[in-house]
Amino acid sequence: MSEQKITKLNYGYQITSITTFIRCLETHEATNMKETIQSFEVTKGNKSGDLLSEMRRDQNLKVGLLTCGYFEYWRMYEGLREEVVQDMQTIADRLGKKHNIIYPGLVETLDSADDAGQIFKNEHIDILVISQGTYCPDYFVHQALMHLADDTSLICFASQAHSNIDFNKGYDQSLRNSGPMGLIQLTGGLRKMGKFEKYEAISGAIDDDEVYEDIDRLIQVFTTIRNLKNMTIGLVGHVFRGMYDFNFDKTSVTGMFGPHVMNINIDHLMTIYDENGDSDPRIKSLCEKSKSEYTVVNLEDEDIIRSARLGVALQDLVERYKLNGLVLLGQHHIEVKANASCYLGLAEILSNDQAIAVTEGDVLGCIFSKVLKDFTGHTAFFGEWEEIDKSLNAIMLLGHGFIDPRECRTDRPVYIKPACENWGFKGNSVGFEASYPPGPVTMTHAIQDAKGWRLLISEGELLDTPSLKINESSMIIKVEKPVRQYFEDLMHFGFSHHSIAAPGHVGKQLECFARQLGMTVNWL
Repeated sequence: MSEQKITKLNYGYQITSITTFIRCLETHEATNMKETIQSFEVTKGNKSGDLLSEMRRDQNLKVGLLTCGYFEYWRMYEGLREEVVQDMQTIADRLGKKHNIIYPGLVETLDSADDAGQIFKNEHIDILVISQGTYCPDYFVHQALMHLADDTSLICFASQAHSNIDFNKGYDQSLRNSGPMGLIQLTGGLRKMGKFEKYEAISGAIDDDEVYEDIDRLIQVFTTIRNLKNMTIGLVGHVFRGMYDFNFDKTSVTGMFGPHVMNINIDHLMTIYDENGDSDPRIKSLCEKSKSEYTVVNLEDEDIIRSARLGVALQDLVERYKLNGLVLLGQHHIEVKANASCYLGLAEILSNDQAIAVTEGDVLGCIFSKVLKDFTGHTAFFGEWEEIDKSLNAIMLLGHGFIDPRECRTDRPVYIKPACENWGFKGNSVGFEASYPPGPVTMTHAIQDAKGWRLLISEGELLDTPSLKINESSMIIKVEKPVRQYFEDLMHFGFSHHSIAAPGHVGKQLECFARQLGMTVNWL
């Protein structure tokens, strides 16, 4: 390599050659390693070699749109090309309202297909939506696909110009609506080749709002799957002793879903707790906020102060270790050490969108809380399968002491009361008692059993019932099948005793999520 002049640099050196540049770079890195890079076991805020310097955030994905029309038809039917061009532009415009769309225009020859594929490659698209304005031989599409990575997500949109069949139309209008035939050909070819087999399929008219809502949901599923790979989950402590149902293998979890699971000792948390001390002004601020926003019952100021101090430490832990998810065994050792429960802190972390947070070491619960939040826009309820009510044909989910207050009913108080379970602290600790708005709800969780990964999906109706006076949050959910059968089927399936629930019916998205990852689905 010949020496070249370097004009744009970030290291503050005057560089005149490649050789000098390399030497300066080595010096810069060695200096930084020596002065700042430590292990997170001992670091007090400097850079750590086994921690990211910046938290990974969710990103929107780039969506490519490949539309095709068959050049052979243009000479047969005057004006057909213009109609097809406009039809495909309609799709681009509708998708562009919500998504970052890369659209190279109508593909109508093999050359234009190759050009489109090169554009998609250069733009680093993550998802490709494919539609055909007329029937088109599938090798046009394959010419574009050859430029893309095999893990590019595909949405095959079998579009047509009109919602209904026009019994007075001519053959040119039949051609205008022949794209679905081409998509059937394409998907058959993909299956036969064993390529891009995890495509998703949509059909409908180009002006049908429901179609675009379905595409939006598919894009959200693909986006969630991709963003899970950027997730770092901190596990403080361990899985609750004896809870085999959601015990996990870190390597399997990362390989299946993507998140990195970082083990964090309780001592790491308590070090932050001790460093902050009891005079940290944030503790007073959180106490004042709690007393003004929640209804306090049977708690002394000192009780709230102790929980607030632990809460501030938990928030700092999330920031120090750049966590997108926090999983901790809040019972036992932490409560004895801090003389408080973790629930006030977890409520703050959730309500500030700082991280996804769950307890009892349920890493899969954290992952699917993230999935449900993405799909519904709501913080998931982390609960346990509890009682059934035959008269209501409903099942109760019982909480774990903490909530996201933004999700609670506005016509009822959100209480902070003495935590309903005491694992060794003196005095009272803070737990939440709250109700949730009635309406549709989806429940889910995952398990890895002896035969592989399975996903539970259940849709129900959160009922408008009186609040339970049990110093705990809860949901009473009406289910479709007889509730006794429902509970028996749940046991026959064999899942976690935890349930992740969120407003809305998103079973289809969850089913798509499972299909993309090769999970078996159990509908309940």
